[in-house]
Amino acid sequence: MPLLPAMPALSWFNQHRLLTMTLVCACHLALSWLGLQVPFFNEHISLIWPASGFTIAVIWRLGYIYSIAIAASVIILTLFQGLPLASCIALGLGNALGPALAVRCFAAKKLRYQLDNARDLIWFLLFSIGVGTLITSMNGASQLWISGYVSDSLWFSTMLAWWFGDSFGILVFGIPLLCFQRSQWQLVSGWRFWTVLGCSVLSALLVFWLPDVADWSPTLLFVPLLMLLWTVLRQGLWAASVNVAVITSLAVIGTIQNRGIFADPEPLQALFSISSYILVMSLFSYLLAFLRQSGARTRDHINSALEGSGLGIWQLDLQQDKVQFFGQAEMMLGYQSAELGKNFASWTDLLHPDDVQAAHIALVRHLKGQDPLYQVEFRLKHKQGHWVWVLSQGRVIERDAQGRASRMVGSNADISALKQADLAVSQLKDFYATVLSKVVTGVWVGNARHQMIYLNLGLSRLMSMTEPELLGKNILTDFPEHTLQHFRPFYYRAMHGLTPVRYEVLPVQTPGGRQLFLSGWLVPLLKDGRFDGMIGTVDDMTQHRQYEQQILQLAFVDQLTGLPNRAALQDKAREMLAGALQQQQQLAVYHIDLDHFQHINDSMGHDTGDALLKQVADRLNMLATAQDLLGRPGGDEFILIRPSRTEHDVLQTAHQLILLMAEAFAVDERMLQVSPSIGIALFPQHGLSFAELQRMADIALYAAKASGRNRYSLYNPQMSESLHDRLQLEHGMRSGLYAGQFSLHYQPVQSLADEQIISVEALLRWQHPQLGFVSPARFIPLAEHSGFIVELGEWVLQQALKQLARWRQQGLDLRVAVNISTVQLRHPDFMRQLQQALTQYGVPPAQLELELTESVLADQVEQSRLLLQQIRSLGVTLALDDFGTGYSSLAYLKSFPLDKLKIDRSFVRDLLTDPDDRAIVHSVVVLGHSLGLRVVAEGVELAGQLHQLRQLDVDDVQGYLLSKPLPAEDLENWLRRAHSLGLPQTQPNPQ
Repeated sequence: MPLLPAMPALSWFNQHRLLTMTLVCACHLALSWLGLQVPFFNEHISLIWPASGFTIAVIWRLGYIYSIAIAASVIILTLFQGLPLASCIALGLGNALGPALAVRCFAAKKLRYQLDNARDLIWFLLFSIGVGTLITSMNGASQLWISGYVSDSLWFSTMLAWWFGDSFGILVFGIPLLCFQRSQWQLVSGWRFWTVLGCSVLSALLVFWLPDVADWSPTLLFVPLLMLLWTVLRQGLWAASVNVAVITSLAVIGTIQNRGIFADPEPLQALFSISSYILVMSLFSYLLAFLRQSGARTRDHINSALEGSGLGIWQLDLQQDKVQFFGQAEMMLGYQSAELGKNFASWTDLLHPDDVQAAHIALVRHLKGQDPLYQVEFRLKHKQGHWVWVLSQGRVIERDAQGRASRMVGSNADISALKQADLAVSQLKDFYATVLSKVVTGVWVGNARHQMIYLNLGLSRLMSMTEPELLGKNILTDFPEHTLQHFRPFYYRAMHGLTPVRYEVLPVQTPGGRQLFLSGWLVPLLKDGRFDGMIGTVDDMTQHRQYEQQILQLAFVDQLTGLPNRAALQDKAREMLAGALQQQQQLAVYHIDLDHFQHINDSMGHDTGDALLKQVADRLNMLATAQDLLGRPGGDEFILIRPSRTEHDVLQTAHQLILLMAEAFAVDERMLQVSPSIGIALFPQHGLSFAELQRMADIALYAAKASGRNRYSLYNPQMSESLHDRLQLEHGMRSGLYAGQFSLHYQPVQSLADEQIISVEALLRWQHPQLGFVSPARFIPLAEHSGFIVELGEWVLQQALKQLARWRQQGLDLRVAVNISTVQLRHPDFMRQLQQALTQYGVPPAQLELELTESVLADQVEQSRLLLQQIRSLGVTLALDDFGTGYSSLAYLKSFPLDKLKIDRSFVRDLLTDPDDRAIVHSVVVLGHSLGLRVVAEGVELAGQLHQLRQLDVDDVQGYLLSKPLPAEDLENWLRRAHSLGLPQTQPNPQ
């Protein structure tokens, strides 16, 4: 005898339900697994969650009991992911409860899961996305937070991502599952369905998968929309929902991979953009599908009415005031044949008050013979109280002996559905017009005769012209000729090639005199394979063009004097020397240096010094001719290159330069006296290259200064005595390095984002026993010229890393920046020295920053680029120092692996008083950030400068306002004192 009673066999119904629930659980698991293949934030969250659409469809179509299968699937999945059992159960219950509550709301509103009307769709979206997914997302984010997978700060972002993934799944995958019926099999089996679906896939790949498509015109977003429009009009709601699922899946996956038109380094920004687009695209498609269905029903009704004599026929006896109705004339208003009176007034009493006058005028005009046909539209009141639009047509068939109308016959047609369809079309047109009016990009359409027949508000704003002023204009003749000269080739290429063409930087002057630079696309319209018009887009590139001009100005023009800077001077001098060599012409190179200018700068301030330099440049410009080259390589030095036939001409020009400076300069109500010392070298006698000539002129300049200043000196080989000071300094450098005369001082750099000290710059100092403090500006160029900079630079690198290692042992987390000379950088042994020093002191490469001058970008570009890439591969940070004072090539900046731009102190100094310097700093910040570089401002000495730099979005600052350069021990004390006072502290440097 068995210990337990036998279990009753499961009924067929229960077996069937159990099998179905198992299948539902398995499908939900599979769809959840697919969603997790595109994780967001962490492995538990996905922006694509088709399982949510599957859940809402299963519970609504099959019943609440299947919530158990959904909960079981979620519990199984989360257990495999390693979540705690309690969180797994809570997630399972939440993922089942949210959709079940939404379905309960559907039932309360008596919605049909076929979603075949706009009301059902709207309520479906409100309840499923506003109730169901909100519950699941809040529960999911909370459980991940409880389990420790999400921090406090990320809870809301996690909830938002979860909500978006669930809503996405319902909108994109739930609607096709709900709307699918057996009749759809016939559609799926046809080739048209798969053709349209394939075109949708191609359009999605074009817009959302191609790289760099974000730089293209935003009008590409209409391509998938046009495919959906085609699908809706051809195949209806279900096919449109399938295409929406395919397009949006590809769009989200492409955007997550940072591809396509919505590519953005900020995931949340990309999420907002793609979700907005998906929402508009899907809702637009579904609304259009419902309008199509409504139009189809209207046509069926009209056809049925015509087939069954659905027109309402009437006959009016004007003399006896009797009306007879036939067919649907009374039934279309809800009345039976005997319910309406038989007189004319019983009919006119049903007219809408606003339509009485129009109906009366139409009738009177026809009765008087002014119109051959009585035809008017008006509204009649239905028996149930609403208004029915009616098209009434008729004619007089009898007149009495006096010619007065006595009898009329006609028909009434219910045109309410047509009116609704017209309203829908009008709303659709308004929708497109609204979209185009909101787009900043200008859009226009031209016909085959090149006349503008449409334009949006964006184009009108760009051109500063009204729509009537632009409509009808011939695109190829009715605009300024200087603009059309640039535009016509692009237009003809698109017209004859029958292919889209992009035009760049089109100059346009508006009627108000504003100069614009435009770009855009030209897309030809075709009819029977022939040109039938043109669609054009217009984007304003004026500000971008201005930024380019400012950067070019910064690259080649000295911002103080307006003369060519060092880089431009080198380029133009090479061209001038090449021309002179070809023509066998002699050139004189004048190296002009202002005597005692540094004393004026130190005693009266930099503003006075700058004003003096401007006036000196103005006087030199008065002497220079069109054949001369005048430039300012830097400081108080000027270079003049002039064709000269004889030595007498050379010396006469030098004498003129001396006399030119003899008159005092009026600066700020002061009379300042400054004299020049001039060194002269001749081409080709003293050298064939500009660098060689400049060096010889420099030797002659030292001879002029040695002879008493306010002199000029023509180079000759016997000027070795003038090099005595330089040789003494060179010898002093070599002996001083071994005698311990050199030391490093460190100046802190502060981040404006959090006001933390993130790094220090190592600055070389030389204390000579006899000469005292020797400025780096004096001995560094000599060290570079002699090659000693290699040995000196290696010592600086070693000392900086050694000090950095000590700080690391003390717990100070700082990055140290070391200046690297171009000569040192290009030494064959530099990479070995760098790697050996990093290894010797055990310093992480990320805590070392190498500052380079812009001369690295000027010569041997490819070699320098490869070398910097090797250095960058070690993890060392690279910064471009003194940006704006040298070459500053935009093309080279993009190709060099830099991390930072350091704005030269000359632009920061006058930031508060000089709008040009502020504009330059702003341009450098915009340029640096567009290239992904941090921007550091040097020479910050005033609180006002710091405030301006913060407003200009500069990342880091350095200068005497924060601290002067300090020895290592003093810097440590400064950092401790700053810490004790609550001032900015050190922290790990941001990457």
